[in-house]
Amino acid sequence: MTRAPKRDGVMRAMFHHSRERLAEFLDTSSIQGGVDFHLHSTFSDGAQTPSEVVADVVKNGLKAFALTDHDTMEGIGEVVEALNRLSRSNQDKEREESLLFVPGVEFSVMQDDCEIHVLGYFTEYDPPGISAYIEEQAKSRERRNLAMLEKLRSLGYDICFDDLKRHGGARTLPGRVHMALWLVKHGHFRSVTHAFQELLGVGKPAFVPRMRRPISEAFCEIKRAGGLSVIAHPQQYGWMDHPERPSTRESLRKRIAQLAQDGLNGVECFHGKATPEEQRLLADITTELGLIRTAGSDCHGRTDHHAPMYDRSTSFTHLI
Repeated sequence: MTRAPKRDGVMRAMFHHSRERLAEFLDTSSIQGGVDFHLHSTFSDGAQTPSEVVADVVKNGLKAFALTDHDTMEGIGEVVEALNRLSRSNQDKEREESLLFVPGVEFSVMQDDCEIHVLGYFTEYDPPGISAYIEEQAKSRERRNLAMLEKLRSLGYDICFDDLKRHGGARTLPGRVHMALWLVKHGHFRSVTHAFQELLGVGKPAFVPRMRRPISEAFCEIKRAGGLSVIAHPQQYGWMDHPERPSTRESLRKRIAQLAQDGLNGVECFHGKATPEEQRLLADITTELGLIRTAGSDCHGRTDHHAPMYDRSTSFTHLI
């Protein structure tokens, strides 16, 4: 097992040696606040390198964070390197608490006919046995990329795969966001959101559905690698359009309970774009079912439709 870097008692990466301890930490710290367990980097569709993410984590005064790139954990190593550099520089001696790091990933999977995102959190930087599943997810993403690029070219857009890489990093796993960035740069659309609304989104002219694995398989693979499965941004799936209605609560509870039977460990109750009403309902149901409650901004490092990174003042105790 790779050990976490330490910085003279001020900063260390978080390595709990059991899923139970990790689960307790994620739940308790998410409620207390000052943490962010859903962040993206240039290794997927984020705008910042992992090192830049770490710099913002320190700037925002967070106590703990996770990197959860789509279908890749390649950015974890750069996070560790950034933590080690900070350890040697001793720039934050005034901070009394350690900064804890949770290695993570975000998978796109299917439940019935609905695309769901699952966050996996692990006790090791390089979880055993998960690499084959991650590789298959990445290949599925690449196949869809190539199909969409072909569609875009048939629609008159002179774009190729190398163009996607230019809007990320050398090791970026590209996707639709990178297509949107290219389209915006070349003056075809006003913004990334506009490109999705008109061209790249579900049902739009350039959209190609991606072959996704069943959600139960993701739960199984994450557990086998010693990790925990958490449903990301559940308010985005049409499950709770009217959170004030008793019928919404009943159907949502039934759905989450079924997912728990299938292997789900937790719910991202405190997502950056969820309303207080949605957060309260999710936290209530998740608590009833004895699952983990997590907090994550889903920050992508750019001013778009995503929320900004949480900071030391972010707390959700008032919703419990």
